[in-house]
Amino acid sequence: RPLWAELEAETASTVIDVTGGVDHGDPRSVGEICNALAAAVIPFERWSPAAAAERFPGLRFDRDVCFQPDAGRCRASDALDALARAGAARGVELRETERVVTIDPSGDGARVRTEAGEYSATIVVIAAGSWVTGLVGLAPIRVTREHYVHLPARDAAAVWPSFIHYRDPVPAYGLETPGEGIKLGAHHAGEVIADGVTPSSPSADASAGLVAYAREWIPGVEPVATSEATCLYTSTPTEDFVLDRAGPIVICSPCSGHGFKFAPLIGELVAGIAGGTPAPERFRLATQDLRLSIGS
Repeated sequence: RPLWAELEAETASTVIDVTGGVDHGDPRSVGEICNALAAAVIPFERWSPAAAAERFPGLRFDRDVCFQPDAGRCRASDALDALARAGAARGVELRETERVVTIDPSGDGARVRTEAGEYSATIVVIAAGSWVTGLVGLAPIRVTREHYVHLPARDAAAVWPSFIHYRDPVPAYGLETPGEGIKLGAHHAGEVIADGVTPSSPSADASAGLVAYAREWIPGVEPVATSEATCLYTSTPTEDFVLDRAGPIVICSPCSGHGFKFAPLIGELVAGIAGGTPAPERFRLATQDLRLSIGS
């Protein structure tokens, strides 16, 4: 949060909206979150289902609830714009439509060949999202196509927190998207696909499942999807990130569906790794998981 605040101040932009955040459902998951918040001395409140429903009548609760008053949502497009402007102010040159074809470790650095030309660098950082496994073989990463919908709120003036519902078989999550309604998705529910495949049209079954969930658990919305879309997840078995280095190549895969909110901190960590600081142990790759026959 302090790093996001620095970005906002530097770029005169608003990136984070504080709305409060709610975790509810499975007592073990909610308890682990409360314990982690307490250990980090981060404010939270433990509520009964009735107390939570009184505060947020648009949601239905059946078990204990953890409320974080300082939580909220990140304006993703505004964040990307602010990061790009901050980078450009430091001399970063963006070439956003130049597809990488190969990356070859060579001598004291690496050569990067794109559709437009070839570049040499001492260090190359690969932060390619769901395309990372096509550039570097990463055994533990899988790519899935996930679905989400937007649903209209019954009360346009209602206050909505960001929320995660821990339940079987997969958690549900949501937040208000200003101008679009309440975004609702299922976490790690999508089908496994080949890396780098462009998201297709939403699955009718997946969308219908989300609407059915809303009908049962989100009384504050009309159970009708006004828009729906897909996105790509990269995920690891532990749901941790992959931040590691092999020779002149730094792998940056802040994945498993929750990496974006850590973007400024990921940048600090990756800059350190590129400068010679060892990668955090929990984010390192086993040697056998990394294939440096990097290609298109």
